[in-house]
Amino acid sequence: MAHKIAFINGKGGCGKTTGIFHVAGVLSKAGERVLVIDFDKQRNTTDTLLMNTDPPDKTVLDFLTGAAAASEATEQALFQSRGNAKPKYYGVDCMTADVGLEDEAVLKTVDGERIGAELDMFIAEAGYMWVLVDMPPSNMALNELCFQHIVDYVIVPFSSDIYSVSGYGDIMDTVDRARELNPGLNILGVYLARYMRGCKVDSYIRDQLLGFETFIDVQIPLAADVRESVMFGRPISYYREASASRRAFEALVTEIRRRL
Repeated sequence: MAHKIAFINGKGGCGKTTGIFHVAGVLSKAGERVLVIDFDKQRNTTDTLLMNTDPPDKTVLDFLTGAAAASEATEQALFQSRGNAKPKYYGVDCMTADVGLEDEAVLKTVDGERIGAELDMFIAEAGYMWVLVDMPPSNMALNELCFQHIVDYVIVPFSSDIYSVSGYGDIMDTVDRARELNPGLNILGVYLARYMRGCKVDSYIRDQLLGFETFIDVQIPLAADVRESVMFGRPISYYREASASRRAFEALVTEIRRRL
């Protein structure tokens, strides 16, 4: 069975897309097949993962509405193992986003049970071991569809600010409602992204979160190599052999595995 995890926060700019990109890289570096589903209309995950290839004609919205099979909306991501290397396939695929995902009226007509069953069949046939879902900052229809019928776990990247923290309660409310149809839905935890060591605000928020059972005490640094690797379409595990950023994402994956 594949591990299906939604990355979500109620605000933008908290490190969701960056987190998914680098977590997918760490997993693929370990030889595991990963499907990334981009539910964010901004398409940042799609554009980053498919930087070195052409996206398919169909999108995840076509899949949701029955206009395309899951495979038709999915493309292989190609990474460079080093700066001058030809991009190659390392086992990460992307189901591409669509600006039409903002239309909640359309999303409310989607048959969630059908989507869940078709997606599970696609995952099994393709041999994916992980499914990582990039959720938009605010889309209740997509949240309910994803939490009720697609994923089994939720993880929340926090930026170190009060706005990210205050939105956590809204996410928990959505998860609680989804458990009425998907009682196995679990919170993997919360981790701090875009973390600045030596910043008193960041240190204070970490100290406040340490007492919570859901807190994952791994801090993703706000570092140049994290930003550079995204810009070049190369996850940190393929970009730097040794760096604090790479170690942080490897530690995050280790903790995710432990909590599953």
